[in-house]
Amino acid sequence: MKTAFESSLLPSDALLMLCASHEERCKGVVDHRDGWSPASTVVFKYEDANPLGEQHHSEIVGQLSGLCNVTEIPFREKNVIYNFDGQQTELQSILASHGDQPVVVDVSVLTKRHLLLLMRWLDDHECWERLWIVYSEPEEYEIDGQLPLSFGVSSVTQLPGFAASPNPSRPLHAAMFLGYEGDRAFATYEILEPRKTTVIIPDPPFNESWRGRTEHQNQNLLASIDQYSLEAADAIDPESSAAVLHKVFGDPGARSEFARALCPLGTKPQTIGAYIYLRQCLDPPSVIYSGALRHNHNYYSSGVGRKWIIHHPK
Repeated sequence: MKTAFESSLLPSDALLMLCASHEERCKGVVDHRDGWSPASTVVFKYEDANPLGEQHHSEIVGQLSGLCNVTEIPFREKNVIYNFDGQQTELQSILASHGDQPVVVDVSVLTKRHLLLLMRWLDDHECWERLWIVYSEPEEYEIDGQLPLSFGVSSVTQLPGFAASPNPSRPLHAAMFLGYEGDRAFATYEILEPRKTTVIIPDPPFNESWRGRTEHQNQNLLASIDQYSLEAADAIDPESSAAVLHKVFGDPGARSEFARALCPLGTKPQTIGAYIYLRQCLDPPSVIYSGALRHNHNYYSSGVGRKWIIHHPK
């Protein structure tokens, strides 16, 4: 369920988790907290060759360090599994020090792989029922000549912590959330060679003027699939994506005749929706992640758009 962000809605005794990047929207919630202060904060620091990433990290730490204890945790996305495993002791200590207090995660610029691992870890540590998730939209994607947001594919791998490899005795059904990645989605499809394919586009998109961008960025993929079903999920509302997966893959409490693979290349809120579905599954899909060879830093997001609370305790 999406709710327009107001800092007054957030719990006052929360542990805040977020990360900085070269995208201005990484500061969306911090810059608009309007008097709200977390009890303490974890700031993940990605390796980022763009100097704006360092600047934004310093600004976030500077704003929050006068209000609460701030723990900075470096994060290497290129070795995400090893890196995340190595941080668990520190994260467990921080979480334990907060008892059963709420956890607020700003997922605006977390990578989808880090996002899914963090959601699983928090869920395993019984935080789901006290978890708040906030998100800031980009104001615009500066895509010169309709270039994708990343180039090439470094790897296509199954994400640990979720289902095992698809059972080869069953035909494969792949559900692919599509975004502005182009090569990554195409490479994932070619490696999986699914018998059945469902592509899911963001509709409504963040901005009505962006309608059709996803289809344009993925035109080579869509032209290569003999037959596919097309579904639409709200770019912002996770519940919409969870409902689409329920329709596509079926009742999460039932076993499927297909082996299933989920490819989260859409928006961050859609990825949260995918996790909502995954955590309910008796026979969960494998989560397939394709890493970019290089991100398109020159034509990335600019500005801070609308801000949302996209998940909160019932």
